[in-house]
Amino acid sequence: MNIESSLLFLENCIKAIAADVPIETDWEQSSFGSWYNHPRQHAIELLCLATLYAIATFLCFRRLLTPGTPNYKLLNEFTPPCRATITERGLTLALICSLLLTLTHKIIRNRVWFMLQPCHMSGVLLLFTLVYPNKSSPIPHIFFNIYLHLQWGALAALAFPDLREHSMFGETFNFFAEHILLLVVPIYMIYSRRYVTLPVSKEILFLSFFTYCFFHTPVLHVVSLTSGFNINYMFNPPPIKLLLDLGPAYRLVMYGVAFINKFVTRYIIVELFVKYMPQKTIQTDTRVRKSKKTN
Repeated sequence: MNIESSLLFLENCIKAIAADVPIETDWEQSSFGSWYNHPRQHAIELLCLATLYAIATFLCFRRLLTPGTPNYKLLNEFTPPCRATITERGLTLALICSLLLTLTHKIIRNRVWFMLQPCHMSGVLLLFTLVYPNKSSPIPHIFFNIYLHLQWGALAALAFPDLREHSMFGETFNFFAEHILLLVVPIYMIYSRRYVTLPVSKEILFLSFFTYCFFHTPVLHVVSLTSGFNINYMFNPPPIKLLLDLGPAYRLVMYGVAFINKFVTRYIIVELFVKYMPQKTIQTDTRVRKSKKTN
């Protein structure tokens, strides 16, 4: 089997699993996909990128969890200094309500698959971290540090809101409320000192990036193809001139832009909060220090 026949086979596999979508793109709506990119390109990206991202994600997780490394010690020796405050519980409840309202709108509109949009899933990731019962486990703190690189998505959504199909009561308000919560909640989590904020490092940066990429390809990519929905623009780009000028290469460029945004978000924006934002005073710490001085 030569290269052309192999590519044709992959192309036919994509066509076999894909929903019936038009060739021409309807730019008046944002929900349904089209063959803006040829099925063959979808096949090549799925095969190559999914393999790359799966291997890279596995290697990054294994490196992070290698015993004896500084990050491993920080994750495994941490004990939360206090219980969740009323403020943290209130923010958790607000995030739950916002996500449930978003889900309600998606169900009514028959767009449940769009709950897989990265911002919504970032909210679920943040919520998982907040409600995880054992804060001494490294699991919630790993996901929290992955999330700290993802906040650029909420900033981008607020800067360039795609409201083309918002018509239901409270939908636009909740759009802004959800994305504001995605920015405010982690700031409070850093302030509370109940969550490990790992130092900036290329290990966490690449872990967050490749996890993000793997979620897009293959997960979102396959869901988009089979459902026909343009989930996070896996079928065609938003009507932004810069992305339209890129043509079929827009997705690859978006991955590169995502990496830059992750770097800026964690190494500059979040790091400024970590370094200069006052952190909560823990009463138990004060008592311990006084006891040590007495002894």
